Amino acid sequence: MSKSAEFRIPQAPEDEFCVFGTVYAKAESADRLEELYEQTTRMAIEDEPGTIYYCIARDPDERHIFHFFERYSGRAAFDLHNSSHVVKTIFAEKLFEKVDAKFVTAIQPAVRHTVT
Repeated sequence: MSKSAEFRIPQAPEDEFCVFGTVYAKAESADRLEELYEQTTRMAIEDEPGTIYYCIARDPDERHIFHFFERYSGRAAFDLHNSSHVVKTIFAEKLFEKVDAKFVTAIQPAVRHTVT
């Protein structure tokens, strides 16, 4: 793999969406990345009203791999999250080799019809 990190993140949709995927940390940077992900998780929950759901998990078998699932009210919320100082630090410190991400639309709950 090349020395620069590989990114495969398409542009986020305008309206509500989910993004999920995998981050492949540099082996020597995985613990540092986990520390920063703890901060992004706290920020997403406490300070980002446009973040509907935010979950990052470290793979139990391959400790340099992180899986994420996030749900945002729209592109503006996603951009706000990614403009945080912690996310900028993750990119500036080049803590990962590759990110695979996919944007999807969540299935909405069925409308319950009542019989009158």
